[in-house]
Amino acid sequence: MNSVFVVVVAGAIGLAAPALAEDKLIAIDVLLEPDERMLRASEEWNKRLREQLPDGFSLDDTHRPHITLLQQYVAEKDLDAVVAAVKSLAASEDLKAMKLTANGLYHIPSGKIGLQGITIKPSDDILALQAKAIQTMEPFRKSGGGGAAFVPDPTGAPFDPFLFTYVDAFVQKQAGKNYNPHVTTGTGPLEWVEAREREPFEEFEFGVDKLTVYKLGNFGTAAEPLGR
Repeated sequence: MNSVFVVVVAGAIGLAAPALAEDKLIAIDVLLEPDERMLRASEEWNKRLREQLPDGFSLDDTHRPHITLLQQYVAEKDLDAVVAAVKSLAASEDLKAMKLTANGLYHIPSGKIGLQGITIKPSDDILALQAKAIQTMEPFRKSGGGGAAFVPDPTGAPFDPFLFTYVDAFVQKQAGKNYNPHVTTGTGPLEWVEAREREPFEEFEFGVDKLTVYKLGNFGTAAEPLGR
């Protein structure tokens, strides 16, 4: 891990600026959209999950398979500047040259349900890119967002308050050595999801199509593209 990454992250882990009363906050996800190889794998897992939990979400335009680089709250009035900054970052990167390796499964428990994802080896390239994303978005970072900052769940499913604090603390708890790059595949019964993690996983390599920014939905899904 190079020293630039360490310096950038160290400078970015301070507390986010509190939102002013007049600020409407938006929960955003600066993310990578994977290539067809990963899309096929995530769709296969989503199908298996929905066989176990039919009410679980499907992967579609409001649940876009992705690899989160950074989640945070921003003021709605800053969205144009946020989108422009992400586009500038994307233009500066040779994304087509990035190769990533899927190496397993993981989950986040929520009662009797598990939110499953395919894990990705945290390569030097993706760690460095995450650090750049954090540095780029630092001037816009706010804290204190709640359900109103997210795209409403189309099924009416309630938001777990854990999601709000997860986004708030992402830079402090999910960056650098704590980064867990993954592609979320859906929800299933907790015991079934846990059992799948104990099975052998065949690693595979895949690429990246684009770097962009979305508004977050329930379960941390990429629900609404911004700036298109």
